Formats: sequence, C-alpha cells, structure tokens
Amino acid sequence: MKNAIPFKISKSANHALLVQNDAGPHFYDRLHYHEDYQLIAIIKGEGILYAGNGTTPFAEGDVFMIGSNVSHLFKSDTRYFAKNSPGIKGISLFFNYNSFGTDFFNIREMQNLKELLNNSSKGIKVAKKSKKQLYGLITTLPSLEQEKRIIAFLEILSAFDSCEKEYINESLQPRNFTSEQNERLHKILDFSFEHFKEDITIEKIADLAHLSRAQFSHFFKLHTGKTYIQFLNELRIENACVLLKNNQYSVEYICYEVGFRNMSNFLRHFKRQKQTTPVQYRKRWNQG
Repeated sequence: MKNAIPFKISKSANHALLVQNDAGPHFYDRLHYHEDYQLIAIIKGEGILYAGNGTTPFAEGDVFMIGSNVSHLFKSDTRYFAKNSPGIKGISLFFNYNSFGTDFFNIREMQNLKELLNNSSKGIKVAKKSKKQLYGLITTLPSLEQEKRIIAFLEILSAFDSCEKEYINESLQPRNFTSEQNERLHKILDFSFEHFKEDITIEKIADLAHLSRAQFSHFFKLHTGKTYIQFLNELRIENACVLLKNNQYSVEYICYEVGFRNMSNFLRHFKRQKQTTPVQYRKRWNQG
C-alpha cells in the first residue's frame, strides 16, 4: 500500500474556489487529507466513507462536508473495482479558510459559518430529508462562473449551517501522522474494508501491521480514539444499514452477511450504535 498522504488542492492563484468533477471506475481509495475543506455530492456510486475516526455509507444523492486536514477515504463497494464497474461520479467544491482573506470568517455576520467549519472536523453527512436542496446546489456549480459561483458558495454554506446533520465521528481534532504511521493505518483500514465479513482476530490484524498484539492495540487506539474491535463492529453495522435499505434481505441474513456470528450480538451492537432496532431502521428508511 502507498502512504496516506497530504494533498495540496491545485487552485490557480486568482481563484478562491475549485470545483472538481470526479468520474471513473471507483472513488480515490487511499487515506489522505488536505488543508482545504471539501463539500461533495455523490452523483453515482456506493460504498463506505471513513472520515476522522468514523464510518458511514455513501450512495447516490448523498452530500458530505469534510473538514480541513481530516483524514478520509471514500471506499467504493467491491463491484466498482471489477472490470465491468458501473462507475462513479461526484462533484466536489474545495475552499480554504483564507480563500477570501484571513478575516473573512471572523466578521460578525460569518460567525455561524465559522462554527460550521469548526464542526466539520467531525465530518458532516447531510440528513436524508435535507440533502435534496444541497445536492442540487452543489451539482449546478460546474455551470456557474465568476461571481455567480461565489454567491452559490455562500448559499451552500448557509444551507449546510441550517440543515439537519449527522456527524460521522465524535469531536476530533485532525491529527498529523508520520508517513510510516499513515501507511500502517491505511493498510489496516483497507484490509478491514475488504474483509470485515470474515472473522478478523486482533492477532491477525496485528500481524498485518507488523506489530505485537499490545503494540497494535496501543497504535490503533492512539490514532483513532477507539479499539479495533469497536471500529470493526461499527463498520459492520454501517454495512448492515446499507443492506437494510433493500427489503428483500431478512435481518437474520444481514446479521451473518456483515460478519456477526449470532443475532443477539448483532442486535445489541446495532441498538448501541443507531439507538434503534434494524426493523425500525428499515421502517424509517422506507417512510422517507
């Protein structure tokens, strides 16, 4: 695996914003971070987003805000890595805290948006009933030029501030990792995304990271704020949520499909993470 690396978003010197169209077989799947804030609308594609120290599914129509220097990756589902990948599309807006000058977000009228930017270190997913407006605003950005794009940018931030949000992780300050630490963490995450359905022991994942069990547990907790088993169970539950949106799958089938070995354990972790049952989660999703 290559290192998880810092990205520098390439904006020309006389442009404050960068609108980027992403298209290809799958989203960029290496753990990375950049100084710029990122707003992204998913036009096509499904998978799991890892941001900060949390995970959440992504699919067509979803909208996210990733904070400055927050490590993240959009891990597309396995079918997007096949030769006959259905392909992905997304539109991202990148901007820097100082894109409009060092004092822009410090003026009184911008205090709510300044707080929004601070909270984006937790990773923001727009709630289902609020995402239609933001999705429309972001996906029209490529057709706008000059001052119209600036006006749309402020409208988008205002809509983000007032919309119903879901935070991907707990309050978390971005961490600066060494190249070796980033490479190790990416390798752990990539293996977990690929094999979460399997029985992954601490010994197995520690061996992958070339660490002893004790060293691995310390490393993972230090860099994510949670134990590996906690992360793995959260990853399995997020994948269960994806499957629950398809009514043809029974709850029992989903339990074993995402890697749990018994229903009681699955139901306990699901209730702890989502504050509801799988049946109620499916019911709420179907009701919109």
